[in-house]
Amino acid sequence: MSDVSDRTPTQPTHAEELLARRNRETGNLLLSERAVWYVTLLSSLLAFRRKHEPEPLHDDLFAAVRAELDGDGYTADAFNQDIRQLLLWGLITDRLEKERLRGYKDTRRRKFRYRITDEAAAFLLWLEARLRADQEPADADTRDLLSEVIGTLRETARLFNKTGADALDYETARGVFYRLTRMGTLTESASQALGDFNIRLLGFASGRFDAAEARAILAELERFLKQFLNRIHTLRTEISPEISKLRQGRYAARWQACLAIMEEEARATPHLMRTRLPHPDRTLADLAAFYAADGALEQLCARVSTAALLVWRKLYTHLRELERRSHRLEDLRARIGEIAALPADAVPRAFLGGLLAPARLIGDMHFWDENEKARPPEPRWERQRMREEVSLWLDEKPRTPGRPPQSLEEARLRALAQWMAARGISPPPECGPVRMSQGTFREFDDFPRLIELGRSGLLGHGARLARIGYRMCPSPDTATVTADRHTLIFPDQHILAAPQPSTNTDMAPLPK
Repeated sequence: MSDVSDRTPTQPTHAEELLARRNRETGNLLLSERAVWYVTLLSSLLAFRRKHEPEPLHDDLFAAVRAELDGDGYTADAFNQDIRQLLLWGLITDRLEKERLRGYKDTRRRKFRYRITDEAAAFLLWLEARLRADQEPADADTRDLLSEVIGTLRETARLFNKTGADALDYETARGVFYRLTRMGTLTESASQALGDFNIRLLGFASGRFDAAEARAILAELERFLKQFLNRIHTLRTEISPEISKLRQGRYAARWQACLAIMEEEARATPHLMRTRLPHPDRTLADLAAFYAADGALEQLCARVSTAALLVWRKLYTHLRELERRSHRLEDLRARIGEIAALPADAVPRAFLGGLLAPARLIGDMHFWDENEKARPPEPRWERQRMREEVSLWLDEKPRTPGRPPQSLEEARLRALAQWMAARGISPPPECGPVRMSQGTFREFDDFPRLIELGRSGLLGHGARLARIGYRMCPSPDTATVTADRHTLIFPDQHILAAPQPSTNTDMAPLPK
């Protein structure tokens, strides 16, 4: 049975908030067998929308889809079926054109208008953005983004310096808040661009390149990164003072006045203008932390620098290896050319002998020729093949003749019985119970023995303590035992003599 809980948490999570108002049927566009036709239909609706015609007629939409598919195989029945499916998924909406009907059997489709929903339009825009990124990658330059941040900060300060807190109007407040939002957007774009650039550099480190491409990448790294990181550091040092200026106390009244004007405007037009007003103090604090000397921007730049150094080392080592292989190939080609230039009957015996010779010399050092044979080599006995005596690291345990073997459990129980007798808490059968606290305890080692005695008498119905002829009963009193400047407090127990169990035939009874 799985331990994973399927219960919904009481507080909505971030994932639930992301899925709360989204149309989950949008994913069917990619999983459906007719995904091409559905996307073509939605793309045609988006094209009408871009031409300022948000609700095309049925016949116009069918003509556009059929022209996009380039063929007569797409029939009106298939188009109507696709329209019904998209309506069921909630990706488009339909509306009946207001015109006079000619009868109750008048079901002409040309009276219907269709409109693409915002969810479907956003999904198609995302697909188009991914296609552009695959075909024509256009990476944002962090230096341009930070330069725009500087310009936005200075323009905001200029607006504040030009107008006092009492003379601020709606247009000035709107311009200030637009620039504040733009600062956050540019900062997020710069952070994303640096993260993507770092991932791209790490991709270079795991790739394989030829000598020319590796040499070109090394040259780009040496030139680009030096200028790139230095420029970012310079821009950061310019941005941080500008943010500190806007956070000064003399601008606090202006920020509050702008915020009050924008909140009043948002309350006046809640249905027409849907804008999010960033809080000035929190936004500027986040920007100051990002552009600080030890902020996130410097950490991202440090990651980029580390990744670039790793790529440079990897490519430099790879380039040296490629050049070494290239030199060996050139030597082989030169030698092959020399051999090819020899006469047809010439045989380069010395070259072939050296080429085919093994890397390790194997031969007999004794003299021999065609008439005299060399002495046979003497057999050599290698040291690692010599037989050695086996070392016994553990000595044999001494055994006492005439006595049966004793287990560790028996030894522990015997030691416990001896300790109880020494401390005066082992009552004979003819006497009554004895309290555990009545014993004579003189040292700290008696405390573990008391704990062992309580564990043996209480756990497992006291079976372990019964093996040495005792049993234990709880007492309502609390005992305090002091020995060797230490104190042990525990619920007192009564110890009584009990007959030893005779059901265990595997182990002889132990004496008290």
